[in-house]
Amino acid sequence: MRRLAYLAAGGMLWSLSVLAFANVPIGAVVENVSLPTLTGAPQNLLGDTNVSVFIFINPELAHSNQALAQIAACEKEMTGKPVHWSAVVSDRISRSKVEAEIKSVGLSMPVLIDQSDALYGKFGVVLHPVVGITDQNRKLIAYQPFAKVNYKAFICAQVRHALKEITDEELAEILKPTAAVLGGEASVAHRFLRLAEKQFQVKNYHQALANIQKSLEKNPTAAAHSLQGRILAAQEKSAEAAAAFEAALKLDPKDPAALEGNKGTKETAK
Repeated sequence: MRRLAYLAAGGMLWSLSVLAFANVPIGAVVENVSLPTLTGAPQNLLGDTNVSVFIFINPELAHSNQALAQIAACEKEMTGKPVHWSAVVSDRISRSKVEAEIKSVGLSMPVLIDQSDALYGKFGVVLHPVVGITDQNRKLIAYQPFAKVNYKAFICAQVRHALKEITDEELAEILKPTAAVLGGEASVAHRFLRLAEKQFQVKNYHQALANIQKSLEKNPTAAAHSLQGRILAAQEKSAEAAAAFEAALKLDPKDPAALEGNKGTKETAK
């Protein structure tokens, strides 16, 4: 199976996909939950079609509203194809505000109300808006975080790829600008760092360590090495943690977290 998140054009394609969902990896089966819609009738998140597309939205954010218009255009372009569309919005947002925004951008897909942000939490939504795509077996095969330009092109390309209308190479050519648009290697590294911090805070050490490694590969900074040390220390890997703190201090001898962590690992070793 072709998996969008694993493509690599010039080493940069799709590396940002991990910023979409913190808790649901590519290949995981997505539960087809039923949620109330704006009209009150229940609606499934996923359909029985070849491809299901769902979008977490927040009409209170300006860039989310800009993206909604592009999502609506992509939805319209895909009319007639075996694709099920749905949007998900938090119940904390005024229903009238959601309805007004949906109407203004011409979004025709059902909008599901996520009560108490249960679905947001289950997926670990990091950014708004974010698009998820599943196959006929309800496996997550792709996701797309927000991009300032070419967002419609990116989403439509993902859906066409999921439908096997375009090849991996054609998809890669369309998505190639992603890293440059979002700020290059240093910016990508920073985003991995921020995601790792969030995962560390909720004690998801395995994922946090994986993402901090990706941050270090893009741009080795004292902050990244320091967080790596803290994660390893939490896993009781004192020797590896000490090495990470030392690496951080070589880049920034005054890094407070590295100084504190280095002191802690030395005391543990006694």
